[in-house]
Amino acid sequence: MNLNEIAKKIGIEKYDAIPEGMLAYYPVPEERKEELCSLEMIDRLQDRFHFFKEYYPVVKEYRAALEQDPAKKAYVDVASLYMKDSPYEKCTKIPVPAPDGTPSGDLLQLFIHLPSIESAYDQYRKRGFSHEETLSLLDCYYDDLAHTHKNVVGRPALVDIYFRWLCLYTKALIFYHRGLNYQLATNKSIYVLKQKNTKELRILSKEGKMIHRGGYPLGTVDFEDEEGAIETTFEETEDAYFGFSVQNLLFSTKKERFPKSEWEMVCTLHDSCVAVHIPKQTDLSEENITRSLEEAKEIVATRYPEFKPRFFTCNSWLLSGDLKKIMKPGSRILSFGERYVRYPVKSNGQSVFVFVFPQNFKGSMEDLPEDTSLMRALKKMYIEGDHIHNYGGIIEF
Repeated sequence: MNLNEIAKKIGIEKYDAIPEGMLAYYPVPEERKEELCSLEMIDRLQDRFHFFKEYYPVVKEYRAALEQDPAKKAYVDVASLYMKDSPYEKCTKIPVPAPDGTPSGDLLQLFIHLPSIESAYDQYRKRGFSHEETLSLLDCYYDDLAHTHKNVVGRPALVDIYFRWLCLYTKALIFYHRGLNYQLATNKSIYVLKQKNTKELRILSKEGKMIHRGGYPLGTVDFEDEEGAIETTFEETEDAYFGFSVQNLLFSTKKERFPKSEWEMVCTLHDSCVAVHIPKQTDLSEENITRSLEEAKEIVATRYPEFKPRFFTCNSWLLSGDLKKIMKPGSRILSFGERYVRYPVKSNGQSVFVFVFPQNFKGSMEDLPEDTSLMRALKKMYIEGDHIHNYGGIIEF
């Protein structure tokens, strides 16, 4: 069997989407077999980092079971070496099968990461993170394993969304500070202009985005019909920029001209940025967020000196302009969102159910818990057919 056939056999639906560079790793070269995920490697990770905690016996059992499934083992071996050698963007393109309820399949996604863990530890340490800081960052693998077990599938496993999230840690591109996660990233979706006199920032869409006549990206919940939708363009001439900008938290459906005598480009596609992620239970007080952002700048400057970000970026329901409908001015969530220059992003309106309500909740909308005022307000809003839409946002670095 070739690698595409192996992928199909183990349940990868888009088996023909395996990155071309990954095909070159099959069969695994003899001289690299010592780098593969093994029981000895699992022992070493547990001894050095207490990596698996109480899941240690299960991980060893499931790895032993992998030996009885040659197709899955071959795929893990190839994917793990490709991940070890590849940059973050390529790692996230590795197709993986969903947990299948078998010992050889439920932790397959974790086994692909394991040969890179010691290298990830070394990368963080070389960047200046202490041993304790690095161990705390590596705890994310355990946390996602435990979360999948307790809140997603009900057994020890790892699912696709966490497989890709953990690539950030495998490549040492994310750190935690004062309640927020900071990811070294690249701008892929917007242009940012600055007015030379007033310093106003204006966000313009990149080319080829479909915008609903209501100003949201087409396909956003509540904004899915195509009547009056436009496709964005962006153009730069000798004396001006032309594009579709954001005003009053919505994209304009009319192209505008921005003279270079008045506006300068301060962020374009592929520029570096630092993406902000907000875990549950983050202290959103003004003092804590201000300190976190300011100190994160120093961490990036000293530990990633080659990285020159233009902006902090964020994509979250916490930035949504819809929150004004249910929250009082000055609330911590509103204040957090108002730090950013914001723009609407395509969303299904379901993010609040991951962060506010129990993730494994299976009842009807009417049965949602009402433990807090936010829960009560959101429950009422959604029962009435309204939604909280995700927004993106930027803060100058």
